[in-house]
Amino acid sequence: MLAIHGGAPVRGARDWPVWPQYDVRTETELLAALRSSRWSVSWYAPEGGKSRERLFGEAFARYNGAAYGVSVDHGSSALVIALEALGVGPGDEVIVPALTWVAPATAVLRVGALPVLVDVDPESGCLALDQVRAGWSARTRAVIAVHLACTVAPIAELTELARAAGVALIEDCSQSHGARWDGRAVGTFGDIGVFSLGAAKSLAAGEAGAAITDDPELYRRMLMLRADSRAYTESAPAPGEYELVELGEIMGGNYCMSELTAGILLDQLPRLDDQHARREIRARQLEDGLARISGLSSIPVPAQVDRRAIYEYGIRFEPGAFGAASVEQVAAALSAELGTRVYPPRVPLPSGTLLRPQTKPRFSRLWDAVRATGRDFSGAHHYRDHTLLMHHSVLLGERGDIDDILTALAKVRASAESLSDADSPALKGISA
Repeated sequence: MLAIHGGAPVRGARDWPVWPQYDVRTETELLAALRSSRWSVSWYAPEGGKSRERLFGEAFARYNGAAYGVSVDHGSSALVIALEALGVGPGDEVIVPALTWVAPATAVLRVGALPVLVDVDPESGCLALDQVRAGWSARTRAVIAVHLACTVAPIAELTELARAAGVALIEDCSQSHGARWDGRAVGTFGDIGVFSLGAAKSLAAGEAGAAITDDPELYRRMLMLRADSRAYTESAPAPGEYELVELGEIMGGNYCMSELTAGILLDQLPRLDDQHARREIRARQLEDGLARISGLSSIPVPAQVDRRAIYEYGIRFEPGAFGAASVEQVAAALSAELGTRVYPPRVPLPSGTLLRPQTKPRFSRLWDAVRATGRDFSGAHHYRDHTLLMHHSVLLGERGDIDDILTALAKVRASAESLSDADSPALKGISA
């Protein structure tokens, strides 16, 4: 009997790895920031030297092989300053994948432009090139490519397409910290790469974000856009001096990262590659097992990706692999077996509840529902209806954790396959 019906679950009382991960070293970094009396880059430097958020921006740029890094308070803020730095504004359109968190679309609205939602590849969930072309118009100013879950968008082709059309390319790497395409970090192919560093992300700091670029002018503009028209001093401030200079070349907002947050990130960043390596070992073990379960497979990863970054591990299933059960019902059954959350992807933005520009006067005036959402999104719906996701932390444990996942998948799969009577008690809650 399945656990969701009262049977014994596959996994007993054993805990899953906890996320975020921290230790005494993390506490030391956080306390050092606390005791510095400098909790913000806007405050003076009692002891002199660069702020922690500036040091993190520089370290994160080096990690990605980029020339410049900008620390911000959220990934949503990184999207806004990226768009503004590129000159996107009223009258412009920006291509956004229909399957993503709402922030890429709302960031476009926040700068006065129109997000044009386009369909995605049904297997990977990432932007489909033909759909990008279909959403193109004379008003298209930029494309936001989201590297989703545990794979990478076709970034080489997207870069070529954007350059040929003379439009900007922003890479949203909020789910792909450290992924590499032919040895090069994602986020460095487009004009600007943006990252969320929220608590669930593989590089986590509660609430934070970052942007990277190789363009010195875009870097300078983003610094001012996120710090009320201020940018860093040329050199590190002396004791008692301020680090931000009022340049006023472009009006900005206040999206600065706090020093306490930056202290956590300076501790977390050196851990990231080891965590990637551990996840990859477990992911490969999981994929070896999936190959032996009919109808199941992992989300495809382009051959050019020589290191993936897993934010959500995705398992694809063929139509009918779990009988008539919906993805929500399969996810609920697996969650009961494993004692950890298994869940479907988010509903595509045109069908979801979060993209509601009509609720704000400044957005409703520029919203064009036909232009923004008047397309077919069958690829996004297919991906959503046939994909199961798990948070990356489940891959930070032991081999036994992977065995449990595979056993649960096989158990739920076999239960659904064996059912022939729609009124069977075993069927209820799975395919009702």
